[in-house]
Amino acid sequence: MPKSEEKDPEWHLDEPRTRKWMVQCVICKTIGYRADAPKQFFGRYHLVKHFKQMKLDATGVCEDCQRFK
Repeated sequence: MPKSEEKDPEWHLDEPRTRKWMVQCVICKTIGYRADAPKQFFGRYHLVKHFKQMKLDATGVCEDCQRFK
């Protein structure tokens, strides 16, 4: 069965059109989508459905991990 964007969150990691809007914290390794992602782009609906919005600092650390730094 082929991977589809609707059923497999991992699909977003392999799809270049959505991957460019994804980020990963260097400490906790949580994956999310960029806070500056446009309101409309290919796959946004499913990206928002499977991942949370994340803001990273200049060193690649998410807001949750920054509290414990």
